[in-house]
Amino acid sequence: MTNTTTDPVETAEDFLALLRHLSAHFAGQGPDVDDVLLRWAAALPERAPDPGWSGLADQLLGALAAPPAGPAEPAPLGEELDVATSGELRILLRALAADYARDRAWTADRVARGLWAGDGGGWASGSLAGFLTSWESWLDSSLGLPPRFSDAPPIEPVTWTSVAWQLDAARVYE
Repeated sequence: MTNTTTDPVETAEDFLALLRHLSAHFAGQGPDVDDVLLRWAAALPERAPDPGWSGLADQLLGALAAPPAGPAEPAPLGEELDVATSGELRILLRALAADYARDRAWTADRVARGLWAGDGGGWASGSLAGFLTSWESWLDSSLGLPPRFSDAPPIEPVTWTSVAWQLDAARVYE
């Protein structure tokens, strides 16, 4: 299935196809990851029912269509945040945006000073297309399997907690 932004997303396979489509669409261009995460955070209500695949797709597409939020202020991710509600996911999205900005600033500083930047810091990807590809790859390799860690939630049904795990995994998955 080749997903376009007008195809309905009802299943995990539909969501994977959407991530592939968006990754290809933003290859070599597009907003920065932190900007999209901030747009998403701004649109999330304090309380909402668990999103399911269609709700998650709607949120992601809404964030991509929203006006730019601008770059996040660099800050480390800090302590792990427990996410059980849409409001808590909003906090995590802001923290991830700040961590992404910090990571990109660190990498740019190292490169500007002629220093080795390693593999680019803590984020596996420095672009929106790469982040979406990482998300799709991690999700595709994890669906249908029991969680890899004892404290990890199942991916399905799609809850705020499982969305948080997906985003954190996409952040580092190569």
